[in-house]
Amino acid sequence: MQTRISIPHHDYPARLRSQVEEKLQGLERFYDNVVSMSAKLERESEAHRIELVANVGHGAVLVADVKREAFGAALEEAVDRMTAQLKKHHDKIVAYRHGRR
Repeated sequence: MQTRISIPHHDYPARLRSQVEEKLQGLERFYDNVVSMSAKLERESEAHRIELVANVGHGAVLVADVKREAFGAALEEAVDRMTAQLKKHHDKIVAYRHGRR
């Protein structure tokens, strides 16, 4: 899985960048056919905005967009939302393959 982290206008410390990278790599266990995952970190006045985008193949793209005052809370919620979407997508694929639609 390819990962990309973009920070358009603000600098985040390297430790936060590596924390995000670890979280993105951990998401692969919920659906192992993820082609690429990207994270966009932005600081909007008093809040942190994190957008996670997963390309899961066959044209499907999953997006989790969260805005919170604390960076950690924003990251955790974005990861939780993406986890739920990946699990749901996995279940859909498995159901389709087994003829349950």
